[in-house]
Amino acid sequence: MSELYPLLCRPIYKERVWGGRRLARLYDKPLPANLPIGESWEVADLPEGASRIANGSLEGQSLTDVVATLGAELIGTAWPAGRFPLLVKLLDANDDLSVQVHPSADDCDKWFAGCHSKDESWVVVDAAPGAVVQFGFKPGVTQAQFERSLDDDSIAGLLAPLAVHAGDVLRVAPGMVHALGRGVAVLEVQEPSDTTFRIHDYGRGRQVHIDEARRVVQVVSPAEPLVQPVGFETDWGVWELLVDVPAYRLERIAAESDLGWDIDERSVQVMTVLEGSGLLNWEGGRLRLDPGDTVLLPARLGRVEMEPLGALVAVLAGAGGVRLVD
Repeated sequence: MSELYPLLCRPIYKERVWGGRRLARLYDKPLPANLPIGESWEVADLPEGASRIANGSLEGQSLTDVVATLGAELIGTAWPAGRFPLLVKLLDANDDLSVQVHPSADDCDKWFAGCHSKDESWVVVDAAPGAVVQFGFKPGVTQAQFERSLDDDSIAGLLAPLAVHAGDVLRVAPGMVHALGRGVAVLEVQEPSDTTFRIHDYGRGRQVHIDEARRVVQVVSPAEPLVQPVGFETDWGVWELLVDVPAYRLERIAAESDLGWDIDERSVQVMTVLEGSGLLNWEGGRLRLDPGDTVLLPARLGRVEMEPLGALVAVLAGAGGVRLVD
C-alpha cells in the first residue's frame, strides 16, 4: 500500500461576471488581483480544471494522476473508478447568478451524450441582510406558463424567492430551477460535472440553453426548500446529517473538544472547515486546518482525530449511504 496521508489541494480560482472578492475576506484566499472571482474550486478532477496537491510527498501532482495511481486506496469502493467522485467549491455571488438547471443521468443518456449529471447541495456560509436565492417555482405555476416564459424570457417572474442565512442547507436536485442571489456565499458539494444550462441571464449577453431546459426542467414548488438537518449532541459537540442521496452524503460537525473516527474504506472523505481551526492527527502526522481549508481523507487512511483550537465547524462529504463521523 502506498503511504497515505490527508491531501490538501491548491484552489483553482474562476473569474465570473457575477463574482467578487468576498472569499478573501471570509477565508483569506489569495485571489488574483482586480478580478471578480465567483468560484474557488477546492477539489476538482475535471477537464475544465484539475486540482494539484499542495502538501506532502505528492505535492505538485494533479488530482487526476493521484486518483490513477492510488485508485481505491484514495476514493474507496463505493464510487466508480476513473476520476475523483466529487467537485467541491466555494462560491461568492456578488451579483445574481443566471437562472439555471442541471441534467440528471437519465437526461444525459437520452439527450446529452458526453455530458454528466449534476446533483449539488449548498451550505450557506455568508448572507447579506435580505439576501435570497431563487429555488423552484411559485405555487400554482403550470407547465404551460413555464413553456411560455421560455419563449418571452419571463421565467424570472415565475421563480420562488427564498431568504437564506448562514448555516442554511439546500439540495439542488437535477431538474430544479435555481439561482444564487447577490450577497450569498456558499460551500457547494456536487457530482463531478460542470454541465449547466442557463435559462435567463439578466441581459448579460451570455449563451442561454432554452432547448436543453425544455427537456430538463421539472416544474415543482418545494413545500420545504430548506434541508432540515438531523442531529444530536455528543460529548465533543453536535453532529448533523445534512444530505444523503445516491450521489453523495453530507455531514456537519460543530466540535468544541477532541473527537476521532475511523475512515470507512468504502469512501474517501472531503472535509471543509467553515469556522474555527483545528489540528488533524493521523498515524504518522499532524496537519493544521483553518477556515476555508479543504482536505481529502483517503478511504484507507485509517483512524483520524481532530483537536479543535476553540470551536470548530466543518462539513464532510462522502459516498451516499456511508456514515462519515461515527
